[in-house]
Amino acid sequence: MSYFTKGCLWGAASGTALLCALASAGTAHASGFQVRETSGTLQGSSFAGMTTLSTDASTMSYNPGTVGQYDETSYSTGITIIRPVARATNMQASGGNFTTVSQSGGTSSEMAQDAAVPNAHAVWKLNENVNFGVSITAPWGLVTDNESDFAGRFFGTTSKIKSINIKPVLAYRFDNGLSIGAGPQIQRLDASLSKAVPEILGNGEGNAEISGDAIDFGWTAGLNWEVVQGTRVGLAYNSEVKHNLDGKIDFDSAAEGISYIDRNATAKVVTPEAIAFGISHDVTGQWTIMADTQWTNWNSIGTLNFLYDGQTNNTIGASSASTVEQYNWGTSWFGALGARYQHDENWSFTGGLAYDETPIKTRNRNVRLPDSNRYWVSLGATYKAADWANVTLGYTHIFADEARVDHGNANLGQFAADYEARVDIIALQANFKF
Repeated sequence: MSYFTKGCLWGAASGTALLCALASAGTAHASGFQVRETSGTLQGSSFAGMTTLSTDASTMSYNPGTVGQYDETSYSTGITIIRPVARATNMQASGGNFTTVSQSGGTSSEMAQDAAVPNAHAVWKLNENVNFGVSITAPWGLVTDNESDFAGRFFGTTSKIKSINIKPVLAYRFDNGLSIGAGPQIQRLDASLSKAVPEILGNGEGNAEISGDAIDFGWTAGLNWEVVQGTRVGLAYNSEVKHNLDGKIDFDSAAEGISYIDRNATAKVVTPEAIAFGISHDVTGQWTIMADTQWTNWNSIGTLNFLYDGQTNNTIGASSASTVEQYNWGTSWFGALGARYQHDENWSFTGGLAYDETPIKTRNRNVRLPDSNRYWVSLGATYKAADWANVTLGYTHIFADEARVDHGNANLGQFAADYEARVDIIALQANFKF
């Protein structure tokens, strides 16, 4: 296959990835609303090796420093299917000054949604020391959807976050095996949050949806160093991206009938910065072991202020030109340990375990994202279909701790429940080199 044909294939695949990421919403299953799935190759090791491996172009997604380690022009594109399960149990709810709700026991319907998350990556060999790479991923995503009669509906019903992130990277490889890379992040974020709203002077209720989107910028930098033959270390930094969302607040006919008014809306959302470090070692010609850790600064998700261009409720004493949601997240750690086995010329296999810490304390957890600590178990296989092409299949099962949600508000009432969750992930990656 010619250079031109392969380039066209990657261009078509990356364009498809871009459109799919914009059209579909990812389901958060890493800590917070992070979608870690950017590489089917790394999926099979629970993302152990994310800062050190350069087996195919998809492994550049976390560490731009690896871009300089590729000896050939490489293309990679993939799709990840995420199938989460999350339900509330032992629900308890009561009404407040403006609401009428009653619940004692029971289990909610499925609130998590399946998702397909695309990715595309390319590395071009410019000369002996300089490479250029591009990574297209959807690193942030969330879909939780509760029924309209959900007992906690005044605290949240449907929550959606969609993203697309493009990283162009320029990398330089020194003669001592050290590669450094850096570049901008071009990130689009699209978010919408829905919940029930009460009538201030009566017992009626309606529904409201706040939505907005923005394109903003950050940066990334990293290094990858083969310290001695067969042993690599990696260090990567991805900056926060400060989004100024422009959108609107829409009320349904029931809410408009009880004095709510549609308005334009703005909000500031900051996706978090992260630092990752890892090491990999070729134990033999067939075995490689990898270990990585990542720190994510979720303190950027604190108080979310929605500002409107007018009052959203004209009821006497209830007018409001802004609303506030408190999140108060902290920092979190992710750690992964994995291995890669080269069985023969055509087949290689990976496996890995990971621990993913939630940034949310019990006192701050809410119905929109009842996040908890997670434990990963992964397996993967790669088949070399030709000298210039291989295909990787990765699978992960995620176990999650039980999560307690306990809301209390004098006007909206009380809601408490225990949440149970698990996730199955299947990732397919196609890789090309020449």
